[in-house]
Amino acid sequence: MRYRRTMGAAGFALLCAGCGKDAPEAAVLAVRDLGALEFAPAIRGRDGGYSARWGDRSVWVFGDTTLEMPGEDGALWRSSTFCATDDLDASDGLSSLTEPLDAAGAPREFLPFTEEELAFNLAHSDPRAEETCEEDCGARYALWPGPIVVDEAAGRALVFYSKVTGRLGAFDFDMMGSSIAVWESFDARLTRPEVRPGAADRTLLFGADEPSLTSAALVREGMLYAYACACSGLTCPCLVARAALAEATERDAWRFFSDGRWVEGHGEAEPVMAGAPMMSVHWNEHIGRYIALYSEPVSSEISLRTAPAPEGPWSDSAVVFTAEVPPTPEAWPYAGLVHAELAREGGRVEYVTYFRETGFLEGEIRLVELELE
Repeated sequence: MRYRRTMGAAGFALLCAGCGKDAPEAAVLAVRDLGALEFAPAIRGRDGGYSARWGDRSVWVFGDTTLEMPGEDGALWRSSTFCATDDLDASDGLSSLTEPLDAAGAPREFLPFTEEELAFNLAHSDPRAEETCEEDCGARYALWPGPIVVDEAAGRALVFYSKVTGRLGAFDFDMMGSSIAVWESFDARLTRPEVRPGAADRTLLFGADEPSLTSAALVREGMLYAYACACSGLTCPCLVARAALAEATERDAWRFFSDGRWVEGHGEAEPVMAGAPMMSVHWNEHIGRYIALYSEPVSSEISLRTAPAPEGPWSDSAVVFTAEVPPTPEAWPYAGLVHAELAREGGRVEYVTYFRETGFLEGEIRLVELELE
């Protein structure tokens, strides 16, 4: 496992001048580590862990998932998986984290591949292709899920995702673009609608040269807000865009924030804060502010910012706790995320997770309780 989204699309290295002017209007009184989440025995490691409440469940989505034993297709890898639980009291940890498994007891792919993508993966990275592959062996398409939001009016969930091409070797991947998958009901398979007629890949809302709105997302008064935080070195400036929730899969519906206005082109957009490629933003009733929480890049520190609106102005960052260091010297914890559906007492008590590598292609997602002042 690795911090696979630290570096963003080329040409998106922006400075964040003026982002963060005051201390966050939130103070942490206590931090309590609740241990690692427990998943199906077949799972060796998985990263990500965005979540949302959908009905009476907390639904979680993950990126690259490594397996202890091959699935029924012979593979030891999934690029996206999910689980859910009806345990909404995280004060004693989370139980009943269940997910659909195949006949071998391995989780199934969550985001569906197209026939073309499946054919490419079968020819280049499927274990059954080892003897027939002649070029780009080990290459694969991957679909990495980002934030999940629930459209209560439509009775569906929307899952942001990135499409990448990966090759053998650490950090050897290319971003192809990002989009939104539609989940019509909990028991249904997701769909990746064709959203850009005439494009090389009609399923992608945003291409490789556009901001990837997969860092964080939230719904406010019928509007869907999404953040793109691409890193340049150790700084990850974040753009924010919005669209009507009912029109989220229409590219022309999206507008980017720039100097107090919402503009059509992302070229005019200005960063609203510095964050991380994986983070969470949500409204906290206890402090009467929006909270952004994220792992500092290449660091064990988990930081927080606050703002009166999704577009800001965002406060300075403040470190709220230090994550447990991985045993591997060159690794660091990442994917710090808040799970708003688990909050207690109006957000006075929040629950956070982060990913920690524990061995080769192995890791855990740890759950932490934050008690706010």
